[in-house]
Amino acid sequence: MNIDFKIAQQFQLQFSGMEVDTVKTATQVRNFLKKDYKRLLRIAGVQDSFIKSPTISDDPQASSFGNGIEDKLVKKLYAQETLVCVSKSIRVLSHESQQILLGVYVDNRNVWEMCELIGCERAQYQNKKRKAENEFADAFETICLWWRDLHVYK
Repeated sequence: MNIDFKIAQQFQLQFSGMEVDTVKTATQVRNFLKKDYKRLLRIAGVQDSFIKSPTISDDPQASSFGNGIEDKLVKKLYAQETLVCVSKSIRVLSHESQQILLGVYVDNRNVWEMCELIGCERAQYQNKKRKAENEFADAFETICLWWRDLHVYK
């Protein structure tokens, strides 16, 4: 890969010019993982445990005939690929952040269970969860290029 130093400098300036609102970004990620992620699972036709070890079957499935079959297949493929991006994004996070996001959004653990799992008090847990959600936004932004940026800037 050849580095274009003008573009690289513009990229670097983004870090000094725009400040991320970590609270609102965490809310965006929370909404994505609670709503969009669940809908993507349904569209893709996969189970919630998919995120832990993503495997998409290429086996042909019976499909109905009618208008929009191609559109439906494309929608399903994009949903599956977006779920792969979610999984990849989680895998690049710190171990603690992985535990938090999988525990909360996949295993549906409550706050008490999560505090026990990662060994902290409730107040600490809320900060750690927000950190995990912001880490996810950072990773997802560059792994899933077709999805909107989950960051909120001040």
